[in-house]
Amino acid sequence: MGIRFPITKKWISTDKRGRTCVIAVNIELTCNCSLYPPDGVKSVFTIKREKYPGTEDFELVLLIDNHAPFGFHEHPRLPVEHDFRRILHITTWQEAWNEFEKRIEDVLNET
Repeated sequence: MGIRFPITKKWISTDKRGRTCVIAVNIELTCNCSLYPPDGVKSVFTIKREKYPGTEDFELVLLIDNHAPFGFHEHPRLPVEHDFRRILHITTWQEAWNEFEKRIEDVLNET
């Protein structure tokens, strides 16, 4: 049996400083292979984190997604600079998810 889309997962974790992090994975199959290369699968992986422990003021601190003209890429300077991108040399949403899992640990262990 093949993969069933959409894939939507969301969970809560706490970073090293006690801030709540909302971690989300959204993957959906579209008909638009030119916008979501290479196979029309739109992939969005995010981490939103409390600015200060105990507040409900969240900021986006990690975003990995794929769309033309960049393919898979990360926004490594969030929350300050959303438009800066680092191209990831991967071609599938599965590889992107693996990269995201590594980055989750980095974010949760930041001091």
